[in-house]
Amino acid sequence: MPADLPSIELTENSAAILTRRYLRRGDEGKPIETIDEMFWRVAYHIAKVEESYQQDVIEQARSFYRLMASRCFFPNSPTFTGAGTPLGQLAACFVLPIADDMGRESTGIFQTLRDAALIQQTGGGNGFSFSRLRPSGAMVKSSAGKATGPVGFLRVYDHAFGEVAQGGSRRGANMAVLRVDHPDVEEFVTCKTVEGAISNFNISVGITDAFMRAVQNDEEWELRFPDVLHPAYRNFHGTLEEAEKVGLPLRTYSRVSARELFQKIVQQSHHNGEPGMLFLDAANRQNPVPHLYTLEATNPCGEQWLGPYENCCLGSINLNQHILEDGSPDWEKIRESTITATRFLDDVVDANAYVPAVPQLREAALRARRIGLGIMGLADLMYASGIRYGSPEGQEFAAQVIEFIRYHSMLESIRLAEARGAFPAIQGSIYDPANLTWQPPQPLQPYQNDWGRPEIDWDAVTQGILRHGIRNAAQATIAPTGTIATVAGCEGYGCEPVFALAYIRHVNDNGRDLQLTYASPAFEKALVNAGIDAETRQEIFNQVMQEGTCQHVEKLPEAIRNTFVVSADITAEEHVRMQAAMQAFVDNSLSKTINFPAGATVEEVATAYMLAWELGCKGITVYVTGSREQVVLETHSTAQKKAEPVVEKPADQLQLWSASKKPRPRSLAGFTYTSQTPLGKAFITINENGGSQPFEVFINTAKAGSDTAAVSEAIGRLISYILRLSSPIEPSKRLRDVMIQLTGIGGGRPLGFGPNRVLSLPDGLAQVLKDYLAARDERLSSPQAPAPEQKNGNRHSDEETPITEMPMLKIGDLCPECGQAALVNEEGCRKCYACGHSEC
Repeated sequence: MPADLPSIELTENSAAILTRRYLRRGDEGKPIETIDEMFWRVAYHIAKVEESYQQDVIEQARSFYRLMASRCFFPNSPTFTGAGTPLGQLAACFVLPIADDMGRESTGIFQTLRDAALIQQTGGGNGFSFSRLRPSGAMVKSSAGKATGPVGFLRVYDHAFGEVAQGGSRRGANMAVLRVDHPDVEEFVTCKTVEGAISNFNISVGITDAFMRAVQNDEEWELRFPDVLHPAYRNFHGTLEEAEKVGLPLRTYSRVSARELFQKIVQQSHHNGEPGMLFLDAANRQNPVPHLYTLEATNPCGEQWLGPYENCCLGSINLNQHILEDGSPDWEKIRESTITATRFLDDVVDANAYVPAVPQLREAALRARRIGLGIMGLADLMYASGIRYGSPEGQEFAAQVIEFIRYHSMLESIRLAEARGAFPAIQGSIYDPANLTWQPPQPLQPYQNDWGRPEIDWDAVTQGILRHGIRNAAQATIAPTGTIATVAGCEGYGCEPVFALAYIRHVNDNGRDLQLTYASPAFEKALVNAGIDAETRQEIFNQVMQEGTCQHVEKLPEAIRNTFVVSADITAEEHVRMQAAMQAFVDNSLSKTINFPAGATVEEVATAYMLAWELGCKGITVYVTGSREQVVLETHSTAQKKAEPVVEKPADQLQLWSASKKPRPRSLAGFTYTSQTPLGKAFITINENGGSQPFEVFINTAKAGSDTAAVSEAIGRLISYILRLSSPIEPSKRLRDVMIQLTGIGGGRPLGFGPNRVLSLPDGLAQVLKDYLAARDERLSSPQAPAPEQKNGNRHSDEETPITEMPMLKIGDLCPECGQAALVNEEGCRKCYACGHSEC
């Protein structure tokens, strides 16, 4: 690395996350490079591509390094972890085709499963359309049997991916899509009703314009599929539309009310956020290469429509680093960053090793040379500019920013085409200079505001394509930015609003867990600029921590209250309109979650879905606060108002249960086990009383004071209470019954493979109890057998432990890494606001 290059400036928390996620490690697990060396590794490896175009590699590497070290642009996580490493896989995710075939075709069900497993091992995610699989129960002519159907094979895929070891530092996700006219669509819609079912997939229904019009008109809707017994079907692997074109007859399996089917989709999404909707016709109207394929599926977070074997080559401009002193956008700096970032991503297409065992991946990538340049920190820029996210003004502002980036990215792609050649599949595409059908994008509403943006001349893009073609068949995508946005120091992830102005953040201080109150720097700066004194600022932050928003803080100036909205302050309609305003200038799609408050109705979700379709969105993901069983979303004040649970006393209690629990001796011996669970390492101690009977159980997990630790202690207390009750059933049998009840409880993030697989914390505890009971049986049957290492047992206090009260805002699900209730649904994935953990 050249010595004269600047070092990157990061906060302590950002540096810790970057070190944990991206730095290369040696055999002992310790980093073997510094943060600056990591950035140079990435810059140099990507710039090496320039050599094949007779360009100066070192000079271009310097340019790439400065772009990233200034935090103006970051590529997606796989580029950080894979560039310059033996793995060399730089793409986040892929779309793989599935044909209605078991083994003859390269796109057959199990051949695709093999390809997907290889991608999962590199840390990549996959999207699939299961729409070409014949319906459940349909005749299989070759075997005279009946078909498993899409949902059955979805379960096969889900189970397989749960067992696949994944490489790198990220967990590969998956997307399953089924068309709304497929005969099995109703089964598909409800396949994730039970929490933990099909846990390795997001699911979305592929929606057509015809269906939405049928919903509007309250018409019947046909669920249909090509006639699988027709002789022409054996060699047919196309879409439903293609079947009609080639004369393959379609069989109608049933007719349903379009509105009732739409309502089922909406009700399920209201229940737990899935399925999402993907608007197939909207996506295909902007398909840049319709001569190659029809778009049927997206990547796992829904922002990237891809053809068979294509991948996401993603990166994001950090708008928080493009703000002038007066808070306005630094348009010239945005232009410069866009040009360099576009070149960087085009080089990634060549530098990527993909997965050598699946050669179709490289072939598809080089054929269209798709890139996806997006943003992060939009909310930061809007805070600085004094613009309310979601307002008509905010919708226009977002549109102007995205249009500016798309415009200059296309100009750079044209310059690259002039120097290096257009993408190979340009002939027949919408960018074909001999038959140009591409049209410059237009805003949904005429612009009313001037934020000093330089003039845009779309005719220059049109003329450039006619002369030189264009290097990349797609240029823009707004992707999830979980980890990279945290490292870059953004308050707003991707194109989302800020989720919270204040919360608890955990910092490791030489092994000690420090709980620090995080306060929005932009919000604090606004308070200072407004002349609010330090004492009043503290009062305001305390109120924000209590209520989760600043909208009811009377001491705030109206201008600050209007600007500093968070996700919960924005209506669902405003969320959708923001998405649509940006979608107008994004040729792929964008990852955004439409958040609803806890009291939202099914009808409100239905309205959002209909509005998203009407405004031209290519997909929509909704999330109703608290809709998942494990979600905790409450302020400190509302938690205090919860009523005590009412326990009804049985009218007739048998005498044998009347005795109180057995007193605890002063000292007990026991056995301590460790178990790796999805929520971290657990230490489980089982103490015994007379007759080698289990007497009490202690479970220690995560950090003291966390929700996970509290839940663990509660489970231990309940088991101990069961063991200490007077009963004719011996304690070891009671513990065995407890073990049976806990076994197999599923969670959202299973851990391990095969017999060592742990589905959840309760499941991990059940496995330990099973091991203890087996060892106990062996000890009692063989008195001479060595006992496991004993440890003096700890003691449950019969009095409640005092809880230190903190002004903490619980903003989501329990995080698997830190155990805090700060894992939120955002950008189509989940991220933790307490420790920075991200599934993106």
